Amino acid sequence: MIELFALALIRAQIAAAAAVLLVLILRPSARRLFGPRRAYALWGVVPAAAAAAFLPSLAETMDIGAPTQPLGAWAPKLVVLWLVGCAIATAILILREHLFRRRVDQGQAGPAVMGALWPRIVLPADFAQRFDAHERELIVLHERTHIQRGDPIANLVIAGAGVLGWCNPMMAVAQRFIRIDQELACDATVVALRSDIRADYARALMKAQMGASVSPLACGWATHPLILRVSLLNRREPSLHRDIAGFLTMTFLAIMAMVVVWSVAPRGPDYSDLRPGLAPEMDPYTGVITWVQGT
Repeated sequence: MIELFALALIRAQIAAAAAVLLVLILRPSARRLFGPRRAYALWGVVPAAAAAAFLPSLAETMDIGAPTQPLGAWAPKLVVLWLVGCAIATAILILREHLFRRRVDQGQAGPAVMGALWPRIVLPADFAQRFDAHERELIVLHERTHIQRGDPIANLVIAGAGVLGWCNPMMAVAQRFIRIDQELACDATVVALRSDIRADYARALMKAQMGASVSPLACGWATHPLILRVSLLNRREPSLHRDIAGFLTMTFLAIMAMVVVWSVAPRGPDYSDLRPGLAPEMDPYTGVITWVQGT
């Protein structure tokens, strides 16, 4: 069982890395064709591809192709190393969140949304001095939009994926760019609600650029590239037909990612390779597999 889990882990990391590379290539075109909100949804391709790695592949289902060589004694070591890395990554995540919350208590963090299950808006101590009344209204609207969109929960999922993929450099790259696309999607949502606020919105972004959040779980107002965010504020919203086309396209790509991983993944090792000298025997009535001495 550990052997199969270790192989599935390796496949999932390779599939996730390939999916991240695909998303990085497609996201500018997706943003241009379907808008920032649908481009953000493109990241659903990554977990879809990784999840497919844990399913029995087409080669295993059809019993075709040469079986994979078993990892042998490396399998449990690989799983233990991965678990230790997950524990360390979780500890680092908790430490960063603790340091951010301490800055919040000191009035040195924000504007941002913190908390995944019970999100709340946090503001810096100089919020009223740095921004005028209209800008404060826009910033609060932006943070409320994060909550309504479910972005705090999404950040928890993103952080969890980063923990599970701590050994995958492409996952660290994905965490950076997915947070950029999340902010762009939130900006697009706010501007779609109130299209007359673009100039004031851009000014508020410029004023807050230095107040960056460092928490991997928080939705920060100004933690991402200023020029890109301001430039996208002037773009027109995609039409309803293009928005629907974007939804269908992102759904299709996620499904295709699962199909591709499922179809190209090789067979696992034979049972005889995992347990030398023993052969599997299935009870025809119960379906339970037992191991008996091979003949």
